[in-house]
Amino acid sequence: MLPIQVNKFGGTSMADADAIKSCVSVIERQPQPTMVVVSACAGVTNRLVAISQSQAQVERQRLLDEIIVIHQGIAEQLPASSASCHQRLQSLHEQLTELAAAPLPQQPSEISRRRDLILSFGERCSSELFTAFWRSHSAAVEIVDARDILVTDSYHGNATPDLSATKERCKSLSSLLQEGVGIVTQGFIGADLQGYTTTLGRGGSDYSAALFAAALTAEQLNIWTDVAGIYTTDPRICSDAQPLQQISFAEAAELATFGAKVLHPKSLKPAIEHGIAVFVGHSRHPEKGGTLVVPEPTTRPSIRALARRRHQTLLTVNSIDMLHATGFLARLFDVLARYNISVDLVTTSEVSIALTLDEDGSRANGQSLLPEPMLEELRQFATIEIEQGLTLIAVIGNDIGHYGDISPKVLQAASPDPVRMICQGASRHNLCFLVADSGAERIIKNLHAKL
Repeated sequence: MLPIQVNKFGGTSMADADAIKSCVSVIERQPQPTMVVVSACAGVTNRLVAISQSQAQVERQRLLDEIIVIHQGIAEQLPASSASCHQRLQSLHEQLTELAAAPLPQQPSEISRRRDLILSFGERCSSELFTAFWRSHSAAVEIVDARDILVTDSYHGNATPDLSATKERCKSLSSLLQEGVGIVTQGFIGADLQGYTTTLGRGGSDYSAALFAAALTAEQLNIWTDVAGIYTTDPRICSDAQPLQQISFAEAAELATFGAKVLHPKSLKPAIEHGIAVFVGHSRHPEKGGTLVVPEPTTRPSIRALARRRHQTLLTVNSIDMLHATGFLARLFDVLARYNISVDLVTTSEVSIALTLDEDGSRANGQSLLPEPMLEELRQFATIEIEQGLTLIAVIGNDIGHYGDISPKVLQAASPDPVRMICQGASRHNLCFLVADSGAERIIKNLHAKL
């Protein structure tokens, strides 16, 4: 059997007709059987989110018109032989228009179900466009609805995939790929066992691609974006940031978790578990190379890169009952779990616990990061403090705790800004600290120069 490759193209790679043509050129240079996973066209998902949340029909229609203009602008550059794509796009737009015009549901379960269905139209439309452009170069291309093959639970907005069931449904695709048929499908979306559309959370297209790579036992997953790989830090902050040719799974997972936008944090788990190499490259400039993520890189430096994650919230829980008591942490995390709150960093003292929460990632389905009913439960046994407007900075490398000069450099780079939290020791691959948004870029520049 020929080794399979899965290629994922993000929103910027799907931004316009020229961008999609560049993606098709990338695919045509690959001799292996290929599955393509696409995100929604740039700007579409944000508009769909707004449609799902807006109470005003006039506003929903305005946003819908903007989405149709984006898709039609791309479709106009299709060859004349692609009339069927225009028909399918029109059908999808009509379905979306009808859904947006319908009375808003009142039940929370119906609201979240409707939201996921609305959001799915971004990828469903972009995949039609990609398929049409690819078919203009190769007749052997099939589009597959991800909702028919990616099985999830019923937690709308941030569904959990069932990889075993997904593997079973992908078996027929392996045969098509081995016969030389290209497959196009959607990232970000799936369906539960009842057939309801679900989404994997914002940025979940990478996750979808990794799941499909695992389900198909692919040799490599290629993530195509608007940068030539992973850098030592964000090049928009530090002009001297350098591209990394190769990094380990562990380093990549840390970078993705702590804010490197080129990889979705969840996407690496299926790749790591199945030993699938991950390549990150520039879809418009593949000749620039990129970063290969592998189990065993050729080098393991103490410091590999810096990452940042903005929009962090610091929740501090104080209670004298913690002192020499048992079960307090369990009680706290039980409350957080019941509200599906994802905690990142944790520090404790005798009577206090400080937790960081990601405002962008913890709640991907439009609900409040810290629901008031949850806060009321916490206030029954503790006092709470909430700080916002914070940035998490992570130093990523190998055996960081074995080097005594790293922590002093971090504090020196941060001065005179206060460090609100610092965490080291739980992982050999990171040292993390929390600072105010206002000073984060200055600190990253200082630290990048020192390390």
